Amino acid sequence: MNVSCNLTKKNITLSFVITMITVFAIAGKIEAQTTPTTPAAPTAETTQTAETQPETPAPAAEAQSETPSQDSEIGLVKLFVTGGWSMWPLLLSSIVGFGVILERMYFFFTAKLVRKGYNQDLQDAIDASGMQGVDEFLKANEGQRITDVLKNGMEVSQNDPEIFAAGIEREAGEVMTLLEKGLTVLSAVSTIAPLVGFLGTVSGMINAFDAIANADQVNAKVVAGGIKEALITTAAGLIVAIPAMTFYQYLQGRVGFFTSEVEEAANKIYKEYLKLKAGKKA
Repeated sequence: MNVSCNLTKKNITLSFVITMITVFAIAGKIEAQTTPTTPAAPTAETTQTAETQPETPAPAAEAQSETPSQDSEIGLVKLFVTGGWSMWPLLLSSIVGFGVILERMYFFFTAKLVRKGYNQDLQDAIDASGMQGVDEFLKANEGQRITDVLKNGMEVSQNDPEIFAAGIEREAGEVMTLLEKGLTVLSAVSTIAPLVGFLGTVSGMINAFDAIANADQVNAKVVAGGIKEALITTAAGLIVAIPAMTFYQYLQGRVGFFTSEVEEAANKIYKEYLKLKAGKKA
């Protein structure tokens, strides 16, 4: 699974690099075609004519320079509209991902999973009183998820280590399902959003080439709209995917930490059950 994810990310990165190279190559060619030629040196007659002509004021140009151009202002709504149809699925993905992030962060910060130093205190209780110390320790730490998992496993164990291990596995599986809720959706958003952005990039490049094919004379304005659409959708896809992937990795780390703590605590109690079983046989 990790290998396929890595291959997918490598393919996405390669597609992005190829797209950027294509965009800059087209822009360079258009700029070269639209570069104005150097004007010829003025002759003496033209110079004399230019000197004799009176200077005419240009109030329109001055008035235009004094007033700021509102067309140059770029807003989020304008960028969204310029991005084209692919911005709508990206907007939906961002809303879904943001909702999952808020719900999961609230859950992890309010749920009492395991406190710091839990397993060390459990080991101290085992060293002091054995299984009796385990019972006293679990009673003193009620309300935490790890305590519920251990207590439920011990209740069905009948002092048998193998039954205890099976019970812990079942109880931990139920808690893990609760902890991993929504993470699949977050992973899907972080994977699909860049792909949708790249699809919008391809759409923008198609529009740019279509504008070139339909234009009598190629200049920068002909393809600017398509290239702008391509870059906006690429940026939007990455903006949605990067936070989703970041929080997915963080939440996965929280789940993995809880899993390791449960396994460590269960192994300590499992060893005590083995000692009891060996003592009875002796």
